[in-house]
Amino acid sequence: MKLWYVPALWLLFGVQAVCANEYTLAQALAEPAKTQEPGLLSLSDALALAEQRSESVRGQKAAAQAAQREAVAAGELPDPMLTLEVSNIPANGPERFSLAADFMTMRGVGISQTFTRQDKRKAQANVFSRNAEVAQARELLALSQLRTGTAQAFLDRVYLQRMLELLQSQRTELQLQIDAADALFRAGKAPQTDVFTARTEHGLLHLRIQDTQAMLDNAKANLQRWIGEAASRNLAGDVDLARSSLAHLNLAESLNKHPEILALQKAEDSARAKAEVKLQEKSADWTLSVMYAGRGPAFSEMLTLGAARPLFVDQTSRQDQAVAAANSMAAKARSERIELQREHLAQTKRWQQTWQSNLKRLSDFDQSLIPLTQQRTQAALDAYRGNTGTLSEVLAARRMELDMRMEQLRIQMDTARLWAQLEYLIPEEVQQ
Repeated sequence: MKLWYVPALWLLFGVQAVCANEYTLAQALAEPAKTQEPGLLSLSDALALAEQRSESVRGQKAAAQAAQREAVAAGELPDPMLTLEVSNIPANGPERFSLAADFMTMRGVGISQTFTRQDKRKAQANVFSRNAEVAQARELLALSQLRTGTAQAFLDRVYLQRMLELLQSQRTELQLQIDAADALFRAGKAPQTDVFTARTEHGLLHLRIQDTQAMLDNAKANLQRWIGEAASRNLAGDVDLARSSLAHLNLAESLNKHPEILALQKAEDSARAKAEVKLQEKSADWTLSVMYAGRGPAFSEMLTLGAARPLFVDQTSRQDQAVAAANSMAAKARSERIELQREHLAQTKRWQQTWQSNLKRLSDFDQSLIPLTQQRTQAALDAYRGNTGTLSEVLAARRMELDMRMEQLRIQMDTARLWAQLEYLIPEEVQQ
């Protein structure tokens, strides 16, 4: 009785056989690069756009320029001081507050200059130079975070779009199956339960499509956060997830170039430079001054010369303590750098191990799991054609195959996020 509608079933499941070969990692990696259509957005395009509009990178660059300019200023002598003075003004009597009545009143002009020692000025300039290097390292860190975030948002959208396309293709097949089951029921060739089963499956699939569409919309919004309105363009190009710039490098040595560790290294250098300034401040600087004063036409004019320097009456309690405090801050910076380096090393190893494990799992999907679900679907379909199986079994087999393909895409998306984390962990500007 069922043999007369075998062609209809072949039509329904023929689409599935075509879709069964889509969205595998091995094929994506082996597929030759396609010529991009005009207006498509590639990963390299997205990264370039993100860098162009990044304010965090621009801000760190400005901070480095500011510190470099302060280093130039700190290496110079302090500005001289101009002094204007009127002394010996009468305070009482008939000539009080007069500037010309008393011969003792003098009007003078003078200049003084503190001669900061060259070693101290060099140490002060070195602090700002180290601060500039800290800002440069933070610029690289901002660049690393920018590229990682942009690549992850881009790849999330790629794989969520593939998930949505896969689900939509299955919805089209199910709708054809609903129509065929309904026609067979009306012709008295199939039970009504087949119609209800197919419609229920269609409804559940529609819910999955809605959930996936929501996640895709969120991915587009996240990509827009990095690259602006260009996020609405169609995406182009596959990424070779099996390759990583860190895969063949000594991880411990490579992480010495991690921007965050570099920033702490430069912060440690800055702390040591500040300790050197405190050490130089234990030697006092001299301030020299000259004052020229006049009293009146009947009296000679006066010239005053002076020299001054601070007296360190208790260096043990003041200057030595300041040096010790600065050295302690340098030791703190060193400890933080070592601890962060250990943390990054362990974290990066976990990322690498998970990435490699996911690649192995994806290989298993291609070599065994996907083919097995295809064989099960074909077996269920053959049984249904031969009146030894039910439509429910066919739908269950197809659902398992769909779930397997969706799981494969989910693992691909997770692997892509790990790949981006590893690929852009250390900017290429540091690796050169």
